[in-house]
Formats: sequence, C-alpha cells, structure tokens
Amino acid sequence: MHSYNYLAVATVVVATCCSSPAACAEVYRCVQDNGHVSYQQIRCHQNSKPLALNYHRSGWTALRSGERALLDSYRDKDAAQKRKQPFASPEAGKDAKACWARQTRLEAIKSKLRQGYTLRESKMLRRQRSNHEDYLRQFCSR
Repeated sequence: MHSYNYLAVATVVVATCCSSPAACAEVYRCVQDNGHVSYQQIRCHQNSKPLALNYHRSGWTALRSGERALLDSYRDKDAAQKRKQPFASPEAGKDAKACWARQTRLEAIKSKLRQGYTLRESKMLRRQRSNHEDYLRQFCSR
C-alpha cells in the first residue's frame, strides 16, 4: 500500500522538475548486461554521456492568416444565421406544439421501455417508439 504512495510522490516530483528545460536534469540511457534498457538521472558508467532532449514548448500560438480567415468566415455565417429571423406563421406555432407533444410521448415510451414491460406491451411500445422517432425525424428536424 505504501509503495503506491511513494510512486505517486515520485511521479509528481519528476513531473514538476521537468516542467521546463532549465529545471530538467540530465537523462542517461543505460543498457544492463541482460539487455534491459533503463533511463535514469545518475550515470551508469564513467564514460556515459547524457541524452540530448528535444524540448518543444507547447501552448497557445497565434492563428495563421488562412486559419484566421476561415475562423472569420465561420463567425460571419453564424452571425448571419442569428440575424435571420424565421418566418412566423400561425402554422409554425401549431407545428412546434405538435413536435413538443410527440417528443414528450416519445420520452414517456422510452421511460416505460427502460422500466420494464410485459411481453404483450413490448411490440406495441417498440412500434410506437419507432413511429414517434420517424415523425420527429421527418417533420421536426431543423
């Protein structure tokens, strides 16, 4: 049990120490007699040399001009869609209510299917679920 705690502490210490290239220690590649390779901070032999580590700093970088133009075009399209007002007709309110009613019925059927049902109810519930999903897909999708 205690070995896990030591392992966790060692992992945090190594991650903290090597968070920047200036704070990172030298790393040596050691090959043992049986062929096992290990990497460590202590020299294996007198003539061992540290590995050259390529440290690439990660983080935020500015967008390139093509990426900036693409982002701006997406933002313009989104703004245009938000400005565009949908045509409000009396039927639109009825359609929204019908879609809402179908959605609530579908949720009730799905709830019943999750809770359990008799063998006699199963065919009917699955058929109703399919019918409601088809209706919503055909008439209520945006």
